[in-house]
Amino acid sequence: MLRKDDIHFIKDTIVPHSAPLLSLYADINPANRDNAGRAWLVRVKNTLRSLSLPRDVQEKVIEALEFERPEARICALFAGKDLLRMYTLRVDLPVVDLAHGRVDARWGEPYVFPLVYMIDEYERYGVVFVDRERWRFYDVFLGDIDERADAFLELHSDQSRKLEKRPAVRLVQGAVLRGGAEGDRFERHVEALAHRFYKRAAHLLEKLVDTAHTDWLILMGPDEDTHHFEQCLPRALRTRTAGLVPPPSNPEASAGEILKKVLPFITDNRQARELALLQELREKGIWGLSGGLQALQMGRFHLLVAPWSLGVKVLRCAGGLVVQDRSAAEAFCPGQSVQEVPLSDVLPDLAAAHGARLELVQGQAEDRLIREFDRLAGLPRW
Repeated sequence: MLRKDDIHFIKDTIVPHSAPLLSLYADINPANRDNAGRAWLVRVKNTLRSLSLPRDVQEKVIEALEFERPEARICALFAGKDLLRMYTLRVDLPVVDLAHGRVDARWGEPYVFPLVYMIDEYERYGVVFVDRERWRFYDVFLGDIDERADAFLELHSDQSRKLEKRPAVRLVQGAVLRGGAEGDRFERHVEALAHRFYKRAAHLLEKLVDTAHTDWLILMGPDEDTHHFEQCLPRALRTRTAGLVPPPSNPEASAGEILKKVLPFITDNRQARELALLQELREKGIWGLSGGLQALQMGRFHLLVAPWSLGVKVLRCAGGLVVQDRSAAEAFCPGQSVQEVPLSDVLPDLAAAHGARLELVQGQAEDRLIREFDRLAGLPRW
């Protein structure tokens, strides 16, 4: 997982680094058959040889990569005379085209947008494992998981140990052993104890979510406990609760096992929200590659939605205007020279320059955006 120090270094050192700098993104996924036998390293070496890199920069990059034994999907590496940083990620990066050769390398201005976009826009999930003996909190970000070991330490008290016996007590309550007024008083006592416990847990969670910058919560545990705990959450946390996920069969499950349980839910949750956004765009938006570029550069969009992999080229006129094809160039910037550029190279800067938030969608939403909306769609300010 990218730590806070990594994120600060990327934004404070790599982003403003003076050119030239090597920016390299490579598919290193060991599950990809084309990467068998470290074939990804051969492709990276061939790509580096095709660039006009200083010999010392090329040698130190290759030396660093030769020691890499990836358990990740993507490698992002930045290198210069005075810099070498490598990050391995368990998620695919947006905009980067790794379909052909599975390597995207540039020597010049730092190309950091894919990584910075992931850091800024990828949602952070908090998983609350509601367990009778020990409550746990996991931070899930960029396909990785990290346990916050001290999250619920204050709950591990005599009060929580009393609650561990609650299910057994309730079982005997239905029997003759605890009936009538005495049983009702006992039930109310247990419910009050549980309510205070959940309220205390909710208070701790509220502080944790604030410091961890959690976007969405997932509750994991027995249905009865997660349901009651959800009812005790303050409104702000209930609106952030994405849903409930059944716990693993092993109550002592590792963080890796927890991650396997929640990743499919996270994917489905994100996909549902992206599809809902497409429906809103269909009702209120402007779409199409040509119309979208025009509306964007007129400052009409407050939100621009594009595919995760843009995969097309556009024309940039000498005056800076970006258009879809030569007929548009002749209409809007006659007499100017034009340059063919990947849309992925210009769209992030265009969105930033014209005050539009850029959102990239994946999976089913990406397929629909390409097929039904001609790649670009936006919500207008007016």
